[in-house]
Amino acid sequence: MNKVLICVIALSIFLITACSSEQNQSESADRVEFATEDMAGNAEEGKGNDTSESSSSDKAMDMPKLQTDRKVIFHANLSITVEDLSKATDRLEQLLESNNGYIVEANTFSEENTNYGSMTVRVPQNNFYPFLDKAETIGKGTPEKSISGSDVTEEFVDLEARLKAKENVKSRLESFLKKAEKTEDLLAISNDLSQIQEEIEQLKGRMKYLNNQSDYSTVTISLEESKITVPSLGEGDDSTIDEAKQLFMKTANGILHFFSKTVVFLFGLSPVLVPLTLVAVFFLLRHRKKRRKE
Repeated sequence: MNKVLICVIALSIFLITACSSEQNQSESADRVEFATEDMAGNAEEGKGNDTSESSSSDKAMDMPKLQTDRKVIFHANLSITVEDLSKATDRLEQLLESNNGYIVEANTFSEENTNYGSMTVRVPQNNFYPFLDKAETIGKGTPEKSISGSDVTEEFVDLEARLKAKENVKSRLESFLKKAEKTEDLLAISNDLSQIQEEIEQLKGRMKYLNNQSDYSTVTISLEESKITVPSLGEGDDSTIDEAKQLFMKTANGILHFFSKTVVFLFGLSPVLVPLTLVAVFFLLRHRKKRRKE
């Protein structure tokens, strides 16, 4: 009996030990599996971070490219003084042709024995500063120059986005138009299509204008001709005679002006001066008669 009891107790201890070892093994397996999943998750997160870092690095690499692709409209004003207006204009035209530019407007006029000229030209943006530097050398002295720029990159990007959205709406309307069966639907969709097409043309026109203004810079050039006049031999004698004639005429005109003003003054005051003169003559004659009698 005691032997049987001892065997039962030993068997129970063996079974309990085996169960506990299996439980420990299962728990360790679960922990390993969890750790493996955790490591895989961390690896995926690391990959995600790597991709985000790579995308951010790609963006950082693209930034200089975006900066170089900015659209800026340049305008310059240049005022120069030249000795010969015609020669200076010819040199500017040659310089403009060598820089692949063209003339928008050109004018020449004279005022107070001085010739003036103005030119409005457009040159490619890459040749903007070289053209200005060479145009300054045509004049003499220090030229007057001002440069202004307007960045339209943000507006152009906005126009591109709006154009893309309008084109998507247009494509959807065209698909609706193909499926429409009622006349009312056809008319409504056609009206919407025409309106969208008009807006698309306006956006394209504005983008084309900005492209042209940014690709070609505008330069307004003002020219003033300044010549040194040297008097010829004998020119001083003629000027002396002319000055004497002018002085004589001024003196004669002054005398005539004085007498004319005197006549006008006397004639205007004649209603007062005539009676006073008669009274003065009467008293003068009476005074003389008294003296003779005495």
